[in-house]
Amino acid sequence: MTLGKNGRLAVKWGLYLLLLLLCCGLQGAPSLFSIGGIKPLFLPALAVSLSFFEKEIAAGAYGLAAGLLWDVMAGKVFGFYGILLMLCCIAATLLSMYCLRVNYINMMLANGAVTVLCLLWDYFFTYLLWGYEGNAWYLLRYFFIALYSLPFALLLSFLIRKIVSRFSPVIRA
Repeated sequence: MTLGKNGRLAVKWGLYLLLLLLCCGLQGAPSLFSIGGIKPLFLPALAVSLSFFEKEIAAGAYGLAAGLLWDVMAGKVFGFYGILLMLCCIAATLLSMYCLRVNYINMMLANGAVTVLCLLWDYFFTYLLWGYEGNAWYLLRYFFIALYSLPFALLLSFLIRKIVSRFSPVIRA
């Protein structure tokens, strides 16, 4: 029995939802993948990787959902990461549609840029704006978090590409 167009679409988005919840759990686990207190970020990498294969509205909605989950997990103001990830995912989609090829190098560059942007966003509103002493240490820590997140972003990009190639009739090349 083969799935029709709607069935493939439902399975694809169901897998996306499962990946979102899995990444949320992995990112929120206290000591899982932790090296010296440095933990990778899974949610921005997942959202940006998906953005390379979906249209603007779908990528923006997925980025918003991932960001709002991250807000709840991190205890931030609701929408702190949600709005930023939504805008980054829409930008990544538009770049992949009109400017960039969809390959792993461009996906890693976009993932790194979005992760650094999210961490700088957090650094500015959490430490720099309030004038904490010794806040340069946090900036160095955020650099290591972004660097440690890249291998996991590559794995997530590979998973998203496999899901898209299996359940979508045409993918961007």
